[in-house]
Amino acid sequence: MVIDASTFTDITRHLHGISEGLLDGMRKVVHLNPDTPSLGEHEQRDEWFKAVEAFVRVNAEVLTLAELLRALLAANGELADQKPALS
Repeated sequence: MVIDASTFTDITRHLHGISEGLLDGMRKVVHLNPDTPSLGEHEQRDEWFKAVEAFVRVNAEVLTLAELLRALLAANGELADQKPALS
């Protein structure tokens, strides 16, 4: 066994929470319209793009973690399918 079921479930639960938080935050950022004319228009647009880029970077990390968890799940399944050696 590479990882026990309880630990795997805990990790996936946290990953799901992170994913939901990212989606919620991104929805809020999208509602901030950087094309709305204002006194600090360029500054606002720059900050908006920085926020979007930050979300994209974090999302890439979450996707990497999800791939690692899939590989871990597959490795766990492969180990479970192997028969123990007789001694």
